[in-house]
Amino acid sequence: MKFKKRGDQIFAAVLCSGDKGHYKIKSEELARIRRQEAEDAARAEGTTLISIGSFPDLEVYADSASRRVVVEIIRKAKPDLILSHYPDDYMCDHSTTGRLVIDASFVASLPNYQTENPHTEVIPPIYFMDAMAGVSFEPTDYVDITEFIEEKGKALLCHQSQYQWLREHDGIDYVDYMKQHSAFRGVQCGVKYAEAFRRYAVWGRIRPGGSLP
Repeated sequence: MKFKKRGDQIFAAVLCSGDKGHYKIKSEELARIRRQEAEDAARAEGTTLISIGSFPDLEVYADSASRRVVVEIIRKAKPDLILSHYPDDYMCDHSTTGRLVIDASFVASLPNYQTENPHTEVIPPIYFMDAMAGVSFEPTDYVDITEFIEEKGKALLCHQSQYQWLREHDGIDYVDYMKQHSAFRGVQCGVKYAEAFRRYAVWGRIRPGGSLP
């Protein structure tokens, strides 16, 4: 939302269909629900959703076939910055996605690796999003989200099937949970609410100045 406010064009991709994330709703119906929720959330955030559900839950792997799918997504978006999952997050789809994004964003720049879309001109910086509950996550950068905290909560509520399931199954109100975690990150950097990120700091990805809004 901060990127959008300053005039940037934002693309989002959801690799998995969400079809396994419930105890009562069956996979086919759940995937349909999750697709609609992702589309609703993208609209609420002002984001262009360019891909969703390329893989069933728990079936995205760090292999060449999966990497090719992610390369194509990156070539569609042509990003100058990527935000993705931390490779040491708590579940396999998140951690595998982080690893795939690292590899695919490099491969996407190679002209001889051919897909439907042409190669990208740059290898973009990557910032990893905070891990669940911030466990074992050491931020390098913070973004003040105080002015957008309510809008972020509304966007999260677009994912009603997950919101209700987490309340019933785990006793978690994830909007309240998000605000508590954002307040904790805010304490660390001297604002009311913040998001924390970790730069993927390797040669070719580092840029002078700040990339986050």
